[in-house]
Amino acid sequence: MKEKKTTLQDLQLIRNHEINLIKWDNCINNAHNGSIYGFSWYLDIVCDDWQAVIQRDYEAVMPLLVKRRAGIPYVSTSPFASQLGVFSTEIIDEHMVNNFIRKLFDHFHIFTTDLNKFNRIGDNLFHQKKQLTYEFDLIRNYDLIRESYSADIRRDLEETTRKKATVVPGMAPNDFIRFISGKGIMATKGLNREQFSKLRMIIAFVLKHGLGEIYAAYTQENNLCAAILFLKSNRKINLLFTAATGEGYENHALKGIIDEYVRQHAEKNLTINFEHLVIPHKAEVCRGFGAKEYSYITVSNLKSPLLRKIFS
Repeated sequence: MKEKKTTLQDLQLIRNHEINLIKWDNCINNAHNGSIYGFSWYLDIVCDDWQAVIQRDYEAVMPLLVKRRAGIPYVSTSPFASQLGVFSTEIIDEHMVNNFIRKLFDHFHIFTTDLNKFNRIGDNLFHQKKQLTYEFDLIRNYDLIRESYSADIRRDLEETTRKKATVVPGMAPNDFIRFISGKGIMATKGLNREQFSKLRMIIAFVLKHGLGEIYAAYTQENNLCAAILFLKSNRKINLLFTAATGEGYENHALKGIIDEYVRQHAEKNLTINFEHLVIPHKAEVCRGFGAKEYSYITVSNLKSPLLRKIFS
């Protein structure tokens, strides 16, 4: 039987309080491209007034992070949810995603949103920017994975060992927040007070429900020098936030944390996303671990970079 093509009539904009959260989360959980960023609890933390474009009876959904400036509603992005877009329990094609974007524009004449790597749209549909990131599969055993590391990564990990840096899972949330907000820390992103509050809520939820872990690295003198917040859902691991001191970069502590995480989770059907990893020569480091490059699209109806920055 030929699959029915998505039309604009199949789609509707649903406001936050009207969304059936059970059907919504079932869609995200069963979507082949489901993500922790798409669950209703996560969106509730990231955006107080998120809305959605929904296909028929929640076969496909697209979360929208709605903000307001001078009373004008618009759709924007978040540092905590970099790949949203269309999630679907059906096959996703360009025609479907095009219609979701058009329905979005019908209701919001100012928008910028990140799609996910399974979403492709027409070349001439609004302003598009390709974003690069890296993914790494953990299905093989650790020894085989380690053998595939580049010579540079193996040398850097040996340096971490030589300097007696140690990696420990289970860092307390308050210790993590204090560390990433300290002076001289190079982190994923500078956060304002509201964003720190959101990050605290994300950490509290994921640790309580077994959806996240914080790994920390310490120097030989037991000084905290690096930390990574890992999120786990839908067979994906997201490095949501990374941070390190200057010494942490010198002793390659972030690489040591990644290697230890790989050791602990090897031979599982999991994929690590390195998107929020902040490290010098990131592309080289990711490829050195064996990660593959892929792209996703940020789409906006604002052509001006300045306007996109204002409405962010």
